[in-house]
Amino acid sequence: MSSDEKVLDFPRVEVTPEENARRVMVEATRLASLAPGEWRLWIDRTAERLGVPRATLEGLISAIIKDSERKAREDKAEARRQEERVRREQEREQREQRREQERVDREAEHKRKEKEKAFGSLINLPSEQHEARLAHLARRLDEDLAAIRDDFTAFVGMETRATSTDTWNVEPWPEPVETAALLQEIIAKISMYIVLRPEAVTATALWTMTAWAHEGATHSPILAAISVEPDSGKSTLLGVLRFLVPKPFVSVEPTGPSVYRTVDRERPTLIIDEADDLFYRKSDLLAIVNAGWSRGTRIPRLGRWYDPFCPKILGILGKTKLPRTIASRSIILRMWPKKPEEKAEDFAYADDPEFSTIRRKLARWAADNLSIIKDLKPPQPPGFNNRLSANWKLPLQIAQHAGGGWPEQARRSAIHLSRTPYEPSIGVQLLAALRAMFAKNRTQITSEQVVQELLADPDSQWHEIRSRGPITKNQVAALLKDFEIRPVVVHPTKRADLSRHGYRAAQFEDAFARFLPPEPNIRTLKRGGGEKA
Repeated sequence: MSSDEKVLDFPRVEVTPEENARRVMVEATRLASLAPGEWRLWIDRTAERLGVPRATLEGLISAIIKDSERKAREDKAEARRQEERVRREQEREQREQRREQERVDREAEHKRKEKEKAFGSLINLPSEQHEARLAHLARRLDEDLAAIRDDFTAFVGMETRATSTDTWNVEPWPEPVETAALLQEIIAKISMYIVLRPEAVTATALWTMTAWAHEGATHSPILAAISVEPDSGKSTLLGVLRFLVPKPFVSVEPTGPSVYRTVDRERPTLIIDEADDLFYRKSDLLAIVNAGWSRGTRIPRLGRWYDPFCPKILGILGKTKLPRTIASRSIILRMWPKKPEEKAEDFAYADDPEFSTIRRKLARWAADNLSIIKDLKPPQPPGFNNRLSANWKLPLQIAQHAGGGWPEQARRSAIHLSRTPYEPSIGVQLLAALRAMFAKNRTQITSEQVVQELLADPDSQWHEIRSRGPITKNQVAALLKDFEIRPVVVHPTKRADLSRHGYRAAQFEDAFARFLPPEPNIRTLKRGGGEKA
């Protein structure tokens, strides 16, 4: 540094006592936050820098530490007090909830007793008085009328079970039972009271045994007794079967909730008579019956899943009253009035020792033979597949186990009873008409020819399609579109300029095979237009 260079000092800034006290407090607080061993290393230098005695700074630090510890203890005590207040509040709320639940339970129990008392009186009254009495009870108890109806239906079912303990609690027969002999006993008992065609009585006996072997079933075919006219024995048949099946639960006007609750709880044989338009009025019941065809299908209701899988018997007046979805899941018995020369005993709708003996034998038979029967693989009748095959699987297995002439007799019954129980859709009817046209040594046909041949019979249904007059080419095309069949260019003559839109036989092979029953004498059409015998 040269001699003429000078060092300039910054002027010293005087610190006020207040500022110095603030700085001392800040440093003391900082040091107090350190570990004891650490702040003691810094206290001397800090006291010198701040210009305060070491003892003063140390006393300040100790005071801050003690104050912090005191506050921590106070905060901890307050937290404990807050936890205690929360605990006491929770206990108070729980006591109130228990008292409220007890009040609700007492009220529910009071209502239950009132309903049972009312139902006990109502069950003995004529059915035409039920609705008005149930409506009055619903208003008095301030409950929904539909819920009251459901409770009454369930009460009727429990009363039926309670008064029919012999049919619900079955003691198995003490000795092994032969399948063929038991089938014959069932047929003899049924035939005492009802006149059925041979195929129907065989199917009924086999179905009765499937109800007892239901634990081995993957699908549960519905036994549907249909009579075109009254006084055909339908209700009598259901009455007889009531004393032959396991856990009969008889109902005339069930509701969806009453069915899924009872079936899920009891696994009964559900018997519904007078179901003529029941499934059209109660769509939930239709869904439950359909779902109950397959094992493992469950129905969600109010946060719980219910299992509707159980044997089911329906009595219906009028074949058109059976929904198609239920028909495809059913073994259908067509009931007819007796001829004058056909005789049957009057049925008293009461249990008897013979019914009891058959039930006991059925219980023993199922316990001994179920594991064997469910593994049998009897041949299926021709054309039996999908639901039709599933409906008859267990009955045919039982017939196979019976041996002798039973397997063939069961197959004849299956074929006879499985004829279409309802009118096929208009699209399937059109396929049948086209199959007849192609059976005439044709490999192709124009749209005009299709309409012309459909209308050739003046009395055919094709003259009035959905109240719109005679069928047209466009309507034919629209119906066939559902089967993925569309018009193509065909050549009815050798002249190319006379090409028309129409259909080739090869387009229908898949649809004919899938939607129409096989015809033994029909020719197999070769894909691409040719034929082979």
